Amino acid sequence: MNLLVLSSRPPWPPTRADQMTVDRLVRFMAARGHRVDLLCFAQNGAEERALHEALDPVCRRIWTVLLSRWQSYLSTAASLAGSLPMQVGYFRSAAMRRRVREIAAAGDYDLVYTHLIRMASYSEGLPGPKVLGLQISQGLNLGRLIEHARDPARRWFYRIEERRVRPYEAEVAAAYDRVFLCGPRDIMEIAKTAPVPNAVVCPHGQDIPPMERIRGAVREPGTIVVSGVMATYTNVDAVRWFAREVFPQVERAFAGAKLWIVGRRPQRAVRALARANVLVTGEVPDVVDWLCRASVAVAPLRIGAGMQNKVVQALGCELPVVATPVANEGIGAEPEKEIVLREDPEAFAQAVVALLRDPAAAARLGQAGRRFAETHWSWETHFSRMERIFRDLAARPE
Repeated sequence: MNLLVLSSRPPWPPTRADQMTVDRLVRFMAARGHRVDLLCFAQNGAEERALHEALDPVCRRIWTVLLSRWQSYLSTAASLAGSLPMQVGYFRSAAMRRRVREIAAAGDYDLVYTHLIRMASYSEGLPGPKVLGLQISQGLNLGRLIEHARDPARRWFYRIEERRVRPYEAEVAAAYDRVFLCGPRDIMEIAKTAPVPNAVVCPHGQDIPPMERIRGAVREPGTIVVSGVMATYTNVDAVRWFAREVFPQVERAFAGAKLWIVGRRPQRAVRALARANVLVTGEVPDVVDWLCRASVAVAPLRIGAGMQNKVVQALGCELPVVATPVANEGIGAEPEKEIVLREDPEAFAQAVVALLRDPAAAARLGQAGRRFAETHWSWETHFSRMERIFRDLAARPE
């Protein structure tokens, strides 16, 4: 098949979940013999060069449209007067609109794949088979942000965006042959606005490290790890809640307990959590090294939607995971068998302490989680299904 992939960010280097997904998708489809063309935004020449160096050997053709940060800020400000979601306004570009039309008209594409709601306006009107990787319900995510945000200005911003996103995501979903979402909860949320009969549960995968690497590491007793990009509000809220409400209870019950907060770009509120038994690492060369050394992973997310990469990554490292139901919502690991789910601080702390005190039980849970990640969350598992859908759509008569 000839495929056109549209992405809001260059997929290389894959430092964010959306970039990693597009990078792995492009590589998978190219390895399967499909001819893949990629069109995305870039902020500067350095991003363009890095993208071409990494993916020129993979893609048939790559095009970029420059969109600087200041242009995005101006577009976002201009969108305040309208009804479009601000995240869509951030990526608004007349140059991208022209480029999409030119490329689609000149190419013989069997299918167009568009990644995320922010790029939907560029492809929703194209003829021929087209799919949208919506990933999550932004309405669901924003609703949870409103519930937990303490800052009144932040809540005001989220309320405005939620009122715009809910009708918009339902509207654009209807313009595609298939819409991919991470879980049934996301589909249910969009369906509150309008039916989405074209929605398919087909999330992205995660890199699963080889067993040799995991078994070659030594777990440090009493260590708890939480990982993720520590610049996002959802992760900042999660680590602050755990460090303030849960970890002190763990320390009182388990002498010598240590908390590792691992992730790049930690905000001031996260850095402020550092103390004798709490380490804030900032960016590390490889998060897997830390996951392989810890005794327990926690995913204390109270805000979010869709599939959480950090949870699958920890499961794949054979690490026992204690998480909130929100963190597991788009993953579907079986509670008490493959993951432990708790919500209130006391119960969360008790579950962590129980695993720290019983290494054998922790090992059994970690092994079950690893098997679950291998079976259900490899890139190939989900992309193979996506490829079958692509083929079916491309084969339909005009």
